[in-house]
Amino acid sequence: MTNYATEFCAVERKQGFDEACTWMQKQVKPETAGGESDLFWSEIKTQALITMLSDGYGIDEISAKLGKTKLQIYAKRRWLASNGVVSKPVPPSEIKKQRKGQFIELVEQGENNVKLIADKIGCSTTAVYKYAKETGYEIKSGRVII
Repeated sequence: MTNYATEFCAVERKQGFDEACTWMQKQVKPETAGGESDLFWSEIKTQALITMLSDGYGIDEISAKLGKTKLQIYAKRRWLASNGVVSKPVPPSEIKKQRKGQFIELVEQGENNVKLIADKIGCSTTAVYKYAKETGYEIKSGRVII
């Protein structure tokens, strides 16, 4: 038994159940409504999260600025999305499809520098090599062969 449970039982035996309940209420420290804790999101931090998500900040940046863990941010984003406050996050598979389409579009427009393509579509050069392989293009010396 915890110390509180032991004390509760002792007070109950001596003074009765009602007195023991009163004693326990005095022991419990109430949480203040506006304070920050690991589980509670203040209105200010919630609004900051909404703004940062709409501005395109990454989860790592948001975590560093708000002082919350990534899991807390993901959970809050899911909750906000389910209530229609923010848009639902785009799944990684959809992002890959979009980037692959952008890769094909850039190559058809004549862009062949792998680093420039990676910068324009927002991925690594390794990903560009994968997109090239998946779409049948070859890359030699950092250039897409058309």
